[in-house]
Amino acid sequence: MMVTLRMMSHIEFKFGWKKWRSATKVICDRNVPTKLKGKFYRTAIRLAMLYGTRAMAGAGSCLFCQIARSATSTPLLHSDDKVVAFQDINPAALRHYLVIPIEHISTVKDLQRRKEHYDLVNHMSSVGQDLLNRDAPESKQYRFGFHQPPFNSVNHIHLHCFALPFIPRWKHVKYMPLGPFGGFIEAEKLLQKINP
Repeated sequence: MMVTLRMMSHIEFKFGWKKWRSATKVICDRNVPTKLKGKFYRTAIRLAMLYGTRAMAGAGSCLFCQIARSATSTPLLHSDDKVVAFQDINPAALRHYLVIPIEHISTVKDLQRRKEHYDLVNHMSSVGQDLLNRDAPESKQYRFGFHQPPFNSVNHIHLHCFALPFIPRWKHVKYMPLGPFGGFIEAEKLLQKINP
């Protein structure tokens, strides 16, 4: 057990140092445009500062598992015995919430035609609808769905809940279905696929 803990801390340290070295190369390089530096800061440095390198390195439990256990400072919008909900760190719409199960399920591909999986996705969807109805009643259109591998950013299923419009408008591209290549799947279509 001691070897495992030592190895984990060594991996975290190496990962953190590697990220810092790559960050200083990008941030301090005069030839790199400021806009690109900002994107790099938002995707690498800010996440490491908010959640630590452990979540980024994949050592230990996943980031969303930590949020579900309230092990981070992420404010929860909803919490029950099955799911938790919180605001997306990089919102793409007027309101953009994530609903995640407390139980770790890596991707939508791991969901099966079983009653418990169908009920879980249905519950996630109803929690998202309730939150958007409460927080964005003026929105005329809501959208709910999941990213499919290889397009999921975190290996813990999470329902994206949008009160549209997308802000900025081009963000809708990230949440489009890509047919046989995966992409984004609407919650209703996923429910049809896993209906027992």
